[in-house]
Amino acid sequence: MKRLLIGLVVLVLAAGVANATRPTEDTSVTRDRSALTTERLDVYFFDDVESGVNGFTHGDWTAGGGGPKFHLDTYMAYGGSGYSWWCGSFDYDADGGYGNNWFEFLQLPPTDVSSLGEYAVWTFCYRTDSEPTYDFLYFQAESLGVYVDIGPGHDAYLPWTDVGDYGALIASYDNPFKGRFLFSSDGAWSDADGENTVGGGCAVDNVKLFNPFTAEVLFYDDGESGGLCTPGQAGAAGDFWHIGSDLCSSWSMPHLWQCVNVADTTYLPPLMQNWLDSPWIQLPCTTQAMWHAKGHFEVPGYYGDYWYVWATFDGVTYYTMKANYGDFGSCTGWSGSYNTGVELSTLVYDTVPVVWPQYNFQFEIAMFTDGDGCGVNPPSVGGGVGIEFDDFLVDGTTCPSPVEEQSWGRVKSMFK
Repeated sequence: MKRLLIGLVVLVLAAGVANATRPTEDTSVTRDRSALTTERLDVYFFDDVESGVNGFTHGDWTAGGGGPKFHLDTYMAYGGSGYSWWCGSFDYDADGGYGNNWFEFLQLPPTDVSSLGEYAVWTFCYRTDSEPTYDFLYFQAESLGVYVDIGPGHDAYLPWTDVGDYGALIASYDNPFKGRFLFSSDGAWSDADGENTVGGGCAVDNVKLFNPFTAEVLFYDDGESGGLCTPGQAGAAGDFWHIGSDLCSSWSMPHLWQCVNVADTTYLPPLMQNWLDSPWIQLPCTTQAMWHAKGHFEVPGYYGDYWYVWATFDGVTYYTMKANYGDFGSCTGWSGSYNTGVELSTLVYDTVPVVWPQYNFQFEIAMFTDGDGCGVNPPSVGGGVGIEFDDFLVDGTTCPSPVEEQSWGRVKSMFK
């Protein structure tokens, strides 16, 4: 079951635990506990990670499924006829669409481009119809053995565009040249969950490696006669959540939850989507419960590497509590405080039916990387790469009576 998400994404870019998610409006609410010093705080959940797993679960969303999605199709083909390479499906609606958590490749065969000289050019035609700012088509080439983006990703609605004879100069990349198209979608707001009915992800056509001055052509795929490129999809990145000892120092020694690559603490692999779920926590009332945790983050990438903390009260609808993305963090300190937190009642009220006097709550933490992974860059930044959490706390004040609970407007105004 796909998740219905409510939350503001603070990123520039990227039911049940089977799907990664990215919210679309902000529901993060904080409240200063210093103003409530006269209230009695009840502790509903506390875990300092010193007694083992304690009901937490974790895993990796990354592995593709159902076979590669790039395929030759007449659907909205370039020029209105023939075949184009389409990354999309009719599985969700009759006008074509795409699904959540897609990481789909269309790979050119390795090609020796040395004869083209410094004017070796990669050209193609492309179109996109995807969720703006979240689901992208990238053009990538191998450089020093690693795929890197050539220019920015392309999203939203873009009609067929021909990059022309002077597309991407590729002489500076690895030879043999290895190029690919990558379509990446996040965990929500696609045709699969009915939230974003679009014209099918992306498509490419007329893929060519040549020299525009000498007219020498080394590779050309116009989508006809079966095509010459090769579709593929990302495999599992691996699950890096574990209980460990901090790269710097634990908040409460010695253990904490880490999303860190033990084999190489300076690197996390590409297209990683790792999740950590808390056990279900029973809360006695809906008005004053707060979530807190200590966090330590070293994510020195840019834009595409990020983490979220979500709340759910039913395992279907997820609400943003915390979010951030790359180029921050070091071994110098921890964020989070028991004086501030996220007010759970503000997330649930008027959205999820709650039966007095109790309801259930679960929080989820997820770490994401983009197509080139996440590494220490420059090497002097911090002591490693990843995110770490310790000392989870859910607390609140004594619950009001059912009559007070019904008078939500008055109760809520106490905490503004």
